[in-house]
Amino acid sequence: MPEADTSSLLQTLRWLSAHAGFPAARLPEKAELLVLIAAAAAQEERDAQNPIKGRPVVDKTFNAQFRNYTIQRRRVHVKCDNSAKV
Repeated sequence: MPEADTSSLLQTLRWLSAHAGFPAARLPEKAELLVLIAAAAAQEERDAQNPIKGRPVVDKTFNAQFRNYTIQRRRVHVKCDNSAKV
């Protein structure tokens, strides 16, 4: 089976069918929700460790641009002194 077909959701469904008797029997609603949240968190962690081709790449200069933006905002706030009441 190709790696793309063994998604986190498919693995979760296989686990539920093997251990919880899904779909004939179901876990309590909160337990199912916890299992699905854990599967989603595991998938996010795998995605973070192994970037997928075609995924949008964050601009490499983003941190520098954001730092420059923050410095410019600080300068504006220094120039605008609203403490002097007119």
